[in-house]
Amino acid sequence: MKDTGIASQLNTLGGANTYRFKSFKQRADEIEINVSRRIVRDFDEPEEHGSYFAEGVKKWNELNCTKDYTDFLRRVTKYQQSLAQVLYHKDDIVCALEEYMSMEHELVVEAMLDLVTTLARDLQDEILPYYERLVRRITPLIKADAVEVVEAACNALACLFKYLAKSLVLDLRPTFNLLSPMLGGERQKANVRRFTAESMAFLIRKLRGNALQQFVEHVVHTMLECAPTRLPDFQNGLALLFFECMRNVETQLHSRASAIYTALLRELYKEELDGERLEDNAVYVLAASVTKLCLHYTRRESAQQLWEVLFVDYDVQARAVADKTTQRIQPLVILLGLLALATIVRKGSRVSEYKPLFQRCQTAFTIAKMLANDVEASQMIDNDKAVAIMAHERIKWLVGLLMQCNVQDMASTGKLMLDMVVSNEPMSTVLSMALTLARLGWAQWNQILLPYLIRITVDHWAENRDVLLLFWTELFQNGLFKVQTGSITLTVTSRGQVLFPTKTSEKSTGNGKAGPINIPQELVDWLIAPVDWKAVADQQQTIPTTEHDEFGGFEDGASDVDQDDRSTSEAPSHGVASELAIKSALLCVLSHVSVDPSVLLDGLHTLIGQFVAAVTQLTAQMAENSEYLQNVASNSGEQGDAMQGDDDSASMALGLFTPKDGRLYWGAYHQLFPLVSLLGSALKLEASAAFHAPPRLVAEKLMDSWCLILDHVLPAHSTNPLLVESMFKAADALKFVTTTSRGGEATSAAIKQKVAAALSLQQLEHLVPMLEHNLTSTQPSLRLWTLQLLSLFEQPLMKPADKSATQEPCTIVEMGIALESTAGGMETYKDRMNHLRRMAVIASSGRVPEIFHNVFPYLALGQYSLNFSYIWPDVTKQLGLLAAANQQLFWNAVWGLLQRFNDERLLIETGPTPEAKKWLNSCAEARAAESELTASPKIDGHAIECPNLARFNRVFSAELLRLANVDGSGLQNLAIATNCPDLNRVDYANVQKQLMTMLAEIGAAAAEAHSKPVVQAFLAFIRYDFGWTSSFFTKHEGTELGLDVDLTGVYAVEHRGLLTERGRRIDETRCILWLKLISKFRNPQQLPRAPTLYSLFLRMITRGDNEMQRHALGCLLAWRQSGVHPYAENLRNLVDEKRFRDEIKTFDLAVNGQSINIVHREQLMPILLRVLHGQMMVRNGKASRKDGMRIRRAVILNAMVGVTQEELRFFVGIGLETFRTTILRATPRELLANAESPEPFSLTFNGASASTTDKMDVDSDASALDTDEQSSISEYVGAGAEMDNVSSKAQISFLHLQMELIRSLGIKATPVFHEAFAVILSSVAWAQRELDVANDELETLATEQTGDDSQTTEDSDADNDSDMDDAQSYASDDENMDVAVAVGKKSARGDIEHRKSVAREIRQLAI
Repeated sequence: MKDTGIASQLNTLGGANTYRFKSFKQRADEIEINVSRRIVRDFDEPEEHGSYFAEGVKKWNELNCTKDYTDFLRRVTKYQQSLAQVLYHKDDIVCALEEYMSMEHELVVEAMLDLVTTLARDLQDEILPYYERLVRRITPLIKADAVEVVEAACNALACLFKYLAKSLVLDLRPTFNLLSPMLGGERQKANVRRFTAESMAFLIRKLRGNALQQFVEHVVHTMLECAPTRLPDFQNGLALLFFECMRNVETQLHSRASAIYTALLRELYKEELDGERLEDNAVYVLAASVTKLCLHYTRRESAQQLWEVLFVDYDVQARAVADKTTQRIQPLVILLGLLALATIVRKGSRVSEYKPLFQRCQTAFTIAKMLANDVEASQMIDNDKAVAIMAHERIKWLVGLLMQCNVQDMASTGKLMLDMVVSNEPMSTVLSMALTLARLGWAQWNQILLPYLIRITVDHWAENRDVLLLFWTELFQNGLFKVQTGSITLTVTSRGQVLFPTKTSEKSTGNGKAGPINIPQELVDWLIAPVDWKAVADQQQTIPTTEHDEFGGFEDGASDVDQDDRSTSEAPSHGVASELAIKSALLCVLSHVSVDPSVLLDGLHTLIGQFVAAVTQLTAQMAENSEYLQNVASNSGEQGDAMQGDDDSASMALGLFTPKDGRLYWGAYHQLFPLVSLLGSALKLEASAAFHAPPRLVAEKLMDSWCLILDHVLPAHSTNPLLVESMFKAADALKFVTTTSRGGEATSAAIKQKVAAALSLQQLEHLVPMLEHNLTSTQPSLRLWTLQLLSLFEQPLMKPADKSATQEPCTIVEMGIALESTAGGMETYKDRMNHLRRMAVIASSGRVPEIFHNVFPYLALGQYSLNFSYIWPDVTKQLGLLAAANQQLFWNAVWGLLQRFNDERLLIETGPTPEAKKWLNSCAEARAAESELTASPKIDGHAIECPNLARFNRVFSAELLRLANVDGSGLQNLAIATNCPDLNRVDYANVQKQLMTMLAEIGAAAAEAHSKPVVQAFLAFIRYDFGWTSSFFTKHEGTELGLDVDLTGVYAVEHRGLLTERGRRIDETRCILWLKLISKFRNPQQLPRAPTLYSLFLRMITRGDNEMQRHALGCLLAWRQSGVHPYAENLRNLVDEKRFRDEIKTFDLAVNGQSINIVHREQLMPILLRVLHGQMMVRNGKASRKDGMRIRRAVILNAMVGVTQEELRFFVGIGLETFRTTILRATPRELLANAESPEPFSLTFNGASASTTDKMDVDSDASALDTDEQSSISEYVGAGAEMDNVSSKAQISFLHLQMELIRSLGIKATPVFHEAFAVILSSVAWAQRELDVANDELETLATEQTGDDSQTTEDSDADNDSDMDDAQSYASDDENMDVAVAVGKKSARGDIEHRKSVAREIRQLAI
């Protein structure tokens, strides 16, 4: 019997337990195979005429008493009496060992493997003929599930290698061929490759000279012939093989490591570099993996063997290339890559001295310079791709050296290298290297590299200003330029701005004469160059779909703009899509560059004037061509009233006609959003410069810019975050310059008066209506900047608490700033809520001036958009204080925000779309991931990858990729990110849920006081969103229960899902919240459409959902009917899961029972029966099991025994409402026409009064049937088609209910038998038709299959046997069939089989 138990292992890790459990992986990791290191023998030497095999058999005879081993012992006993017998009968012994090793008995297999070892020790070279057979038998055992068997198999393999080493090392290639599948040539379990490598390492170390080189060559060729899908695993397995050969004990390398590594490099030198990178060559990847494994294992001293091999070969190859004695540069390129790799791995901790590395790196740059300048030398090189790779690798090596070396090495050798690079390498190479070092966080970047970059910028500005602008923007925009303010250097000011010197240009400038190049002045002139902004606005920007979504990179050569002066008559050389990006980049660079204040302020003032004129003109043109934008302007930005116009006009103005996946911006004036954002950036920079410029110089210009924007731009673009921020910064700067004098200079009194008038209380009264709706924004930054802007104005006084109290300035805006400035995390959310509570106290006191009366409710509602659930209940609580103090103010704020969800276009805030935010976040995350250190997984217990090297390669490769894209898209993406300060995802569905929850908890009184819009919104939701009740409105159209108002104006159906998530669960939650709100109304009879609401609530209590039943019942109980109200507690208990069973047992439904007064039955029973019917469908917790639902149905039906026939008909009819059409068609005509026959099917409870209006929406009219239609059995078959509109789930539920009904009520079910029977027969017909259709579809699919093994089977459903076989065989897919087609057909077959299974279940239940 197979032993599958896993015994506990001896605890060697400490602790109280002597033994502890170890997983297979833990135990496998502890195995180490190395026979050459064994010192103690397994057992004593055999006797004079004995053998090791005999001793082994004797040992296992005592250790193994299994039946299988006993059989083996009986078989070989007569062959192992002496060594001579073993030699003579070796064939039989080997056959026996092979036979018993193939058993699945772990104890026997372990013994056989040990006996193979002893037999090999006896036979020595005599076992060579059986070597291949034994190896093929042993290698599969390395993949066994038992660790003991794995270890025994590896030891047996290693012992075979040891005893046959002299014969095997003559040609090790056959042995490698046997073991290559175990090294990764085929899919293997974890650690198998390591075990195999450890077993074979002993043999490889014994190879010498040509034999070693031939073996390595064979290994490489075998790897190259491997299937591409297996190549990565095979490479790792071979890397482990060479590593095991090269490693020794205690982090040392073996004495043969240098020879083996050299042999591997010799094979690598033969490779042609045909790819774009070294990593594209499989042999290089193998050598790199071996190098990384050895460097991980060793220490600095023991790694010198590898360095010596690399240095010797590098010097030889470099000398050959420099002396022009070779045409092959590939070996030198390969060595450059390996040296760079070894330098970067483990942060350079394996490098003992950097000076030799710098010298050899300098040699690489010298050779590159020679190849560039010497035509003869460059023509000798036979591989241009290798030259390109060499450029990549030498820069990579230099960057690695600079990152890892110390300051002394950098001062002595590193600066010389940088001088050589800057002088000889292309500008693009230097810039990419600089960005790489900046992103990797080189500590000496500002001190050493920044002066070089400033010199490059000044020297190359005239020819490559676009490229340099991209570089500096990338540097500043992504926070790569880091400097401490306050420190002054030759390149950086005390404010942390870069200083550019002025240089005389050797080339002619725009006026044809040589002149000084002043970079700041050039930037300002470029900034104010005129642009056709109309062309920019006409081009709708979309989300970039190019592969490169980041910085466009650099390319040497002429600039896109060859002349410095660009007149308005000249067409801009940049695409119109990039003009905004260029202006944004210029503003970004100017904010980090030292510029003369007067020059900068003049340029910014001119630019702002251009922007204001363009935005004003374009805004007026867009409004003129859009009815929606005209309505927005006339209603002061209120979109709700604007939506009353043309729907297409609104959608077009909001940007909804653009495909969803391509929208970059949307909202009112979305085409102008980037332009307005750029205007805000310009004003922000002007405000920043104002703090460091003479007050008299800046005050007037800044005041003019601020007033221009306030009067002409802000009214239509008040929701732009950057514009609001810039207005705040500008107002703050104006206050500063009018109250501060620097250098003895102060602003004039006229300017001071103008600033005071601009920030006066009268101006605040004009501004608040324009900005107060920003406080409900989902963008936290917009809320904060709006409050900060309002705080700079003269604040109104609080209303006095009494006549004797002194008035004080209102501080509610300051409290709002404190609230929004506090983070919403777990550590600080309590402080945030304390600020909100203080605001609530002031707002509810009635002392807040009218101008600020909306600040608290709007700001509180804005907190629901935070993705932090802990603050939502507290926000609701504080709004409750306001609702109690000022109900109208509370209602206006809450309902004004909530009604926007009826038309989700009203929720759109001008700016980036959710898809654009997702794209920008993904770009930012991808960029951040490039610079992060991530743990690399180990492969078979060894770390091949290095986190530092992986991070270095990601950053370096990313910067090189940016070299390939020079079309400005990278700069465009940076500009887009700048325009979007808030990229947080907003869960609008949750915001709506929280608003509804808050309104239901604290706003019922306010909602009832404004019942008309509430009822309209509820009915619109039920009509268009809550699907299973939508037929109610169609049924009662034109009746007293119908809707005499057009709800499409209240609810924009076509725009559902624009921002909020849609789903059945979400809609049910919203419905429950609506019901919870209405259930708290004190006088629902006076609501508009009260009869319609009552009928809807009656319908909802039949729903199999406890929570919905409970709240719908609460709405019905709010009517306080005399026949229902006394039983309110009983009804509530019936919809309570915990109290249901007790209540149904004690509440007697019988006519003559004591629980229900006979007078009250007329009003109570319609509600009670619907509640009980809904409870039969409830799935809650354990009750969701089939047995639980069956028991629940039985309990409810047993309680129905004492009800009247009319009540029973009504109860059963509730379950038949879905099948109304089927019953009308299938019921025999004579039953419908005969007055003495049972009444036609109806769900109207005849005993109910008209006031209760408890008709269901499925009441049928028998007279609607065709009088010529004759009833027959064929009608039942035809009725199957009517079941297409009924879900299979509803049919199954109905059939289960009918079985329980018959079991529980028996003959009492007769009054409704003909209706139920009609549905049952229709279900049979429908199920049979579905089976026939499914069989035909299966036959069609089967005939489409091709191949030798295709076959078609027919289902036995044609004989109508209910015990049919579900097994089906399908035609096998042809090997060459397209994968997508095969998957599609497999999915189609699965869908058909599912339909058949459902149809069989329905047919079986019906029969």
